[in-house]
Amino acid sequence: MPAVLLFVRSLLIRLLSSKLASSAAQLIRRILAAAAAHLGSLLRHIWDRVRSQESREAILSCVLCILNMNKKVDN
Repeated sequence: MPAVLLFVRSLLIRLLSSKLASSAAQLIRRILAAAAAHLGSLLRHIWDRVRSQESREAILSCVLCILNMNKKVDN
């Protein structure tokens, strides 16, 4: 079994160092950028439809909370 794992590892190393990997990374970056732009336009649409200041503040608080979830906690 270890020989199979070594073979798979060597294949993965070759794949990651190939041009295919860089092309895949570029594609992923483009997809993520498009998704972020789409999410931004959706948030702007929701923001425009919300009338009350309290609702806008609640939405903004939720968005800020989500954005802060990935930050590391300082000890």
